[in-house]
Amino acid sequence: MLRRAALSLCVILASSAVALAQKSDPSGPSGPSGNPTFQLSNTTPNVVNNVYASPSSESNWGEDRLGANEVIAPRGTRTFNLPAGECTYDVRIVYQGDVAEERMRVNACAAGVVIMLPMAGQRLR
Repeated sequence: MLRRAALSLCVILASSAVALAQKSDPSGPSGPSGNPTFQLSNTTPNVVNNVYASPSSESNWGEDRLGANEVIAPRGTRTFNLPAGECTYDVRIVYQGDVAEERMRVNACAAGVVIMLPMAGQRLR
């Protein structure tokens, strides 16, 4: 009887650990507990006018996350906190002059995600 109770307890603990690990793993494309965030580091000599980030599961870019009155200066950095939920994002960066660069399937729930923009060691103007 004691052996059966101990075995039952082990099974319950093991299944709880698996459920907890699955719940806290934000790496999947639709991790419901994910807190997606990324830092954009403009390592170019060009101004970034627009930043779009949308879940990879969506087909459109959505709204400019910088808004109408903000840009990222050359050598500037900006952190973007995205809506909780999905972790896998596509990111589109548009420089002054309408030249664009994209990063697809970025895991925005991974700790310390930094997107560096190496494009244009050249000036776009």
